[in-house]
Amino acid sequence: MITSEMILTQVDKYNKIETHGHLYGAIIASVRDYLKKKGSGRYGEYHLSFCAHYVGDLSQPLHNIEYNAFNQARHKDIDGIVDDGILDHLDKIKVYPIRIDSDDALAKEIARIANQAMALGYKLEDENRLLTKEEAYQQLGHSASLFRAILQHVAGTAKGAE
Repeated sequence: MITSEMILTQVDKYNKIETHGHLYGAIIASVRDYLKKKGSGRYGEYHLSFCAHYVGDLSQPLHNIEYNAFNQARHKDIDGIVDDGILDHLDKIKVYPIRIDSDDALAKEIARIANQAMALGYKLEDENRLLTKEEAYQQLGHSASLFRAILQHVAGTAKGAE
């Protein structure tokens, strides 16, 4: 089980050479770095783009389980389940409200989504199957909802700093 406390211990690993296993903490660290750099006018968007990538990875089931033989064999296929035609079906991505007002709140949401994705990843492994398109769109909804909340949070934080 992923906890918010575990996630917060990963934050300092962001942007370090040869560091692995810090997806969750990298989301928080990239938000922090965006806010620092944005305030100084120094390429803050760079960190926000990494944040978007990490948030997308967060809801990918196989990014949250052991990289074993099943994961190795199915990873690329599962990551690409909705690549073809996704722009024609954006209505299938259901976005729901999330409120982020602190690193702790963000860590709790990351843990919630990671644990849900992990459970789905192990279910896929147990059933020896690929993700369905419906499951993929549901996972995309988790990432889209979290990223929207992050954007709202950084917009509110940036306004408060002015």
